[in-house]
Amino acid sequence: MSHLYLLGVASFTLTSTGFAGSDMNADLQTRLEAAEARIAELSADQNQNWLTDERSNAVRSLVQDVLADADTRASLQGDGGNAGYDGGFTIASGDGNWSLKLNGAVWTAWSSEEDDGADDTDGGFEAPSSWMNWSGTIAGDFTYDIRHDWDDDGDQEWANVGWDLSDGWGLTMGSFRLHQGRVSQIDDQNQMEIGHNPGATLANGLALDYAGDDLRFWVEMANGDGTGTANDGEYDMNLRAEYMVEGNWGQFDQFTSADGGAAGTLIGLTYYTLGSAGADDGDTWWNLDCQMQFGGYGIYVAYTDFSDDSDGDNDTDQTDIMASYYMNSDWELYAAYSDLNNSVDDHNDGSTFAVGVNNYWAGQNAKWTTQYTQNERDVDGDVNTLSTQLQFAF
Repeated sequence: MSHLYLLGVASFTLTSTGFAGSDMNADLQTRLEAAEARIAELSADQNQNWLTDERSNAVRSLVQDVLADADTRASLQGDGGNAGYDGGFTIASGDGNWSLKLNGAVWTAWSSEEDDGADDTDGGFEAPSSWMNWSGTIAGDFTYDIRHDWDDDGDQEWANVGWDLSDGWGLTMGSFRLHQGRVSQIDDQNQMEIGHNPGATLANGLALDYAGDDLRFWVEMANGDGTGTANDGEYDMNLRAEYMVEGNWGQFDQFTSADGGAAGTLIGLTYYTLGSAGADDGDTWWNLDCQMQFGGYGIYVAYTDFSDDSDGDNDTDQTDIMASYYMNSDWELYAAYSDLNNSVDDHNDGSTFAVGVNNYWAGQNAKWTTQYTQNERDVDGDVNTLSTQLQFAF
């Protein structure tokens, strides 16, 4: 009995040991498979990190190239730079000390003129003189202003440089348009009537100017005999002062007073004397004018008196009145009257009357004007003109 017991115990022990070994092998196999999976995962992560590093290095190199190119461009441009449109196409350094502004204007017109004295009707299409203007700053304290007029002669209209003397004072030297009245100071594209800046006088010379909060003036000494920029060895003198009762200086750069705009009143006085040798020496004229804007309508009044130093019979005086009214935001109606008096010269005596309408497509930058004019200064009969004009300016 005891032998049988010992044999059973031995058999059970061996069987248990076999089962235990089988479980251990299975556990080891499981651990081995888990280790292999982890090794594969780590290997994949390492490969992925290697690819990521390669991409980072490539992107870093590209960024460095872009930054280097930007530094090169910045060194060529200066300390920053600005370009765009601000009353003209403008390029300027970041500090504004160096700048270039480009402006231009183009007109095309059609007119029909009936001359009662000649019993004739004439007219057709025309392209009034267009121009380009370059202006800007030099080294902060200096300015330049150059205009080229594409008229029949293709002549340069003016070219001058200016110095900022600080505290509102400035000095200009070269050829420029004299400040002789509101009409001559308002640029062609900002005029009310058809016609390019009547009465403007160009001269070669030197001008001292001052502008304060409500007072500004010009002292101009120039050559040219009042007829242009030719240097004839003599000097003309032009003095102009303006007092602003209300408004700001910028709003008087044009005659129109847009609906809803600011109200303003500007009064000006001019004295001009010719110093040229010959018959014109000593001739003088003075002008008093007033420009008023009321945000939707405006009024301009001027009186000019001319004295011929050598022949009093040539003395003249002239009165000008102009009014405008906005019918809506785009359409403006205007009328202008001018009366010129001369007791001897019938060809320099009489009145003109004009009535017209402006259609503002894009302010003064794109405008359509139609005007009827009656000129009674011809002793042989009235001259009646119907004109329509397109204006494009930038």
